[in-house]
Amino acid sequence: MILLINTDPEHITEPMWMLWTNCPLPARLAGIYANKKGYHNTVIANLKRWPGTYSIRFPLDLVNFNRDKARAIDVTMGPKDMILWTSRMKASAENPADHRLAAVREFYGTLDGKTVFGLIKDTQNGPWRKASADNTHLWHGHMGVFTAFVNDWDKLSPIISVWRGDTINDWIKDNMLPKQGDTNSQEVFYFQHLHNRVRDMVNPPAPALDVDGDYGPKMTAAVFDFFKKRGGNGVYKGDYIAGWVAMQYDSALIEKITRDAIAKLPKPPIEQNLKELVDAWLAANIRTQLSQVAIVGSIKGEITDVHL
Repeated sequence: MILLINTDPEHITEPMWMLWTNCPLPARLAGIYANKKGYHNTVIANLKRWPGTYSIRFPLDLVNFNRDKARAIDVTMGPKDMILWTSRMKASAENPADHRLAAVREFYGTLDGKTVFGLIKDTQNGPWRKASADNTHLWHGHMGVFTAFVNDWDKLSPIISVWRGDTINDWIKDNMLPKQGDTNSQEVFYFQHLHNRVRDMVNPPAPALDVDGDYGPKMTAAVFDFFKKRGGNGVYKGDYIAGWVAMQYDSALIEKITRDAIAKLPKPPIEQNLKELVDAWLAANIRTQLSQVAIVGSIKGEITDVHL
């Protein structure tokens, strides 16, 4: 039974937990956070207790965010599924056209049930190289994630398709969001129009775009500006429409439609007509009475009390 609720939000991000809840293979969760050296522990703990360990050496692990979160997941599987999981990870890692494991630092499993197989890399795009681990990885798959991406579902979600066994071509067809370099694209037209409509929903407004269907440097800069002002963080550069960014554009549109609709509502009568009501009452009462007094003769002395 898969637990749907994150059991340790202090140390485990929702995207890391979602790797478990979306796991497509029959498996048991062996662990995400563990108070030990390496990726199962936080950057803060590793720096304090094991300075120099391999999980805190490279820029993607030493970013100034996500430092209090676990960065690895272990899943326990039967022999056949362990071989299947490891084979799929290996095939994706070794395919130069496949970038679904960009967020992954390392993984360990087995290809034959007898020996441990592992690969590791130091940057998003590699290169991968062989690495070793202990024999417990014959029965549980281990995957470490760069610190920069543990709270980034757009980077982690492609891993699920690798676990599921999707080919890179199938995955690309199912995830065709606009990206820099696209030209005369209907999807780009749409997001350029949407961007211009909601760019004033951030302060100061994001740069305006030409609606030409071309995803060039100007659009990249404008999308990144919108992303940052909506609270985005991480290493995203605006060079494609990530899922979180698309969601923020949709949310901003809903916010703007709601704001504009409220602005068009008639003001409450007590606010809108208060001056008119007071003037009408004065005209019908005080001013009429004073004019009647003036007709009788001159007014002498002072008005000491007026009863309304």
